[in-house]
Amino acid sequence: MEPFVPKFQGRPWVSGMRVLHVYVLPRPGVDDNLLNLVETCRPILDNYPIDPQCGGEPNDAGLLHLTVEMLADAPSAEYDEEALADVVEALRSELADVSAFTTEVGPPIGNVAGAVLDVWPEADTVALIKRVRSAIRKSRGETVLQHSGGRPHISLGYSYDAASSDPLNSELRNKVTPRRATLVVDRVHLLDVAFTFDEGLGGWRMAWEPVAEIPLGR
Repeated sequence: MEPFVPKFQGRPWVSGMRVLHVYVLPRPGVDDNLLNLVETCRPILDNYPIDPQCGGEPNDAGLLHLTVEMLADAPSAEYDEEALADVVEALRSELADVSAFTTEVGPPIGNVAGAVLDVWPEADTVALIKRVRSAIRKSRGETVLQHSGGRPHISLGYSYDAASSDPLNSELRNKVTPRRATLVVDRVHLLDVAFTFDEGLGGWRMAWEPVAEIPLGR
């Protein structure tokens, strides 16, 4: 793994800048088997230069998220109230006929930026991403889509230094059981996301403020 550096419009993130994102968020009481899986991974991640996204307490979702899309045309500071309302309305309209679904995530895997849980089956998630992209394109134009998130996944934590992923993957494989969990997707969240460089950690940390919650279906 290598030190994770967030990007915006193809360039390194400016520390403290905020950008709108659409995420799926795991929820206590709904996705507890997923949160239990993440809790099992955390002591292993603590032995590596990875800043965990989970909260560190049982059934605490912390900053766990599945990225659906980034609104990359401008930082959120450049969105006024009317622009935000347009994005929310476009999402509500586009997702009104999208049915809720349950998918699975896992197994935990160390990668170049830390550790992740891949989403599989991914067909429903990919279809949701396409609908969200359609909505924000209609409200903001083509320049809003500038990033590819790759295969759908939930990040377990971002790396803040270089290290071999081989021993991490061996530990995750040998010590984490069960290795997969369900994720209920019945809503998405529009969030104002910030990445800030933490000098003490030597790496990037994220935080967010909620903007809107958009349910799937009518």
